[in-house]
Amino acid sequence: MLSRIRCAALAGLVLCLAACQNDQPPPALTASPEYRVATGTDPHSFAEFEKVRVSHLALDLDADLRARTLSGHVVLSLERPEPGFQRLVLDSRDLDIHDVNAIQPNGDYLPVSWRFGADHGHLGRPLVVVLPAGIEQVRIDYTTSPDAFGLQWLDGAQTSSGKPFMFSQSQPHYARTWVPLQDTPAVRYTFDATVRGPRDLMVVMGAAGNEFERNDTGEYRFHMPEPIPSYLMAIAVGDLVFAETGPRTGIYAEPQWIEAAAEEFDVLEEMVEIGENLYGPYRWGRYDLLVLPPSFPFGGMENPRLSYITPTIIAGDGSLLALVAHELAHSWSGNLVTNAAWRDLWLNEGFTVYFEARIMEALYGREVRDQLARLSWDGLMDTLATADERDLQLVRDLSERDPEQAFMRVPYDMGRFFLDWIEDRVGREVFDDFLRRYFDHFAFQSITSEDFRAYAEQHLVAAAPDLLSMAEIDEWLYEPGLPHIAAAIEPQSDAFVPVDEWREQWLAGERSLDSLPVEEWTVYQWLHFLAGLADQLDAGQMTAMDERFDLVGERNHEILFLWLMRSIEAQYSPGIERLETFLLEVGRNKFTQPLYAALAASEWGRDWAIEVYERARPGYHPLTRQASERALGL
Repeated sequence: MLSRIRCAALAGLVLCLAACQNDQPPPALTASPEYRVATGTDPHSFAEFEKVRVSHLALDLDADLRARTLSGHVVLSLERPEPGFQRLVLDSRDLDIHDVNAIQPNGDYLPVSWRFGADHGHLGRPLVVVLPAGIEQVRIDYTTSPDAFGLQWLDGAQTSSGKPFMFSQSQPHYARTWVPLQDTPAVRYTFDATVRGPRDLMVVMGAAGNEFERNDTGEYRFHMPEPIPSYLMAIAVGDLVFAETGPRTGIYAEPQWIEAAAEEFDVLEEMVEIGENLYGPYRWGRYDLLVLPPSFPFGGMENPRLSYITPTIIAGDGSLLALVAHELAHSWSGNLVTNAAWRDLWLNEGFTVYFEARIMEALYGREVRDQLARLSWDGLMDTLATADERDLQLVRDLSERDPEQAFMRVPYDMGRFFLDWIEDRVGREVFDDFLRRYFDHFAFQSITSEDFRAYAEQHLVAAAPDLLSMAEIDEWLYEPGLPHIAAAIEPQSDAFVPVDEWREQWLAGERSLDSLPVEEWTVYQWLHFLAGLADQLDAGQMTAMDERFDLVGERNHEILFLWLMRSIEAQYSPGIERLETFLLEVGRNKFTQPLYAALAASEWGRDWAIEVYERARPGYHPLTRQASERALGL
């Protein structure tokens, strides 16, 4: 195939010379425009998708786990709203481009001129391609960098199975580090992929076609029939096995994790059914989970058909399933209806946290929902008290900032409480009907906050102007902080009241640890108890608690994390020893970033933390490295 491409080079040269002779230089090779999009679209993408839009990708890649590269080609199928516009601009970062060819209507390859624009740091460089008239497909041959920010490569010493592993993390704008494409949530496309990996490993993708057993060839084929945005592109290669949890659900994991994961997530099929009962059909075929190595930087990632999950939520008792509920809820809010730019992240995450709470309520009852809500409210209050003033409203200006900074508690929790407020005003039955119609109306579309606003005005406010107003909705969307009208929905949980009393009585010496009814506590009561002990314990009290509850040996990572934070504050030696192994084993940013920050802020811990980080760094995802180094001031 490549020889055929090279043989067509003369035709490309003739095309270029003809354009020059007519005083029409190839459009991509004129002066050096920045190819930055206008305000109001997506400031984090170079793609001129209003003029040329990718509609389908066909990937053919080899995964080399020794070289730590993906290499091959992608064929981009294009829609051309402006047929005379002769430039295709793609997002790319650290990609080695070997060849670019237009595919003519008869299937022949035509080499075309292309170049990189200026480097814009985390945004990478625009890849600018001459696009002749009549061309609707372009093939790009390329290789990724071994240091591609959106891919993590682990050697056998860093995995449970002893075999190498690779996984992607494309959100928010890292798909461009492993595919040249229009890397913006405003553009959705379908895709096909053929991927070849080592024969003793399995390749999976967030797509249809995942196999349930490793094949003998190392070649795997995938198809994504539903259009998705680029941040949901997902690929992984590893020593994986599969366990079924229902007719359309199951778990992929390394062999050492599969039994515990299948037991932990045995309600997965039931959770999908709950989601459907709430807000309409699940539209993605299968819903499977991939349990990644502990270096995965997040709790989960909602890749359609194959959500990524951290093993740190496998607690042995199903107590951390809220995270799975969250990733599943994204199948409606985020994946089905998507924020068109990262300024509107609350459309993805606020809806999803609300939906997650409804799933948890259906599974475990209103009391568990209230406990989770109270923890979220308290966390949001802490964030609003300390966050940058630019980050205090749902719709945020991120035009000159890394879109990674969009991911904080405000779009998640304040977005959820905004929806709680609407439910409180109009009633659950009315609001559920609204949400079902909303998901149907915008299915497989990318929308803005203004699209939501217009839809809510038509379908909520117009129908009940005495219950809520556009002025109130705008206060939630565009004004900083929680509106005063939010007071009506502040969550309460009777389960936390006695916990507060017992904590204070123990600290005052009025109650012994043996008298605390911890056997009756939920994990959320434990978290509330430990959070309330911040900066209040000495080493003696820490020792007494460990002797009573063995918190250093705690299996639940959420509880252990808070105990390690208390250990830093009290300089509790057994806790510090466990902290060292924890930081070397776990790369989840929710835990590592605040632990490193607490150590850096202490009078004794920064140098020690840097030494531990340097040992842990090779096993961390680039996102974890970035967050950890910021926390440590490196």
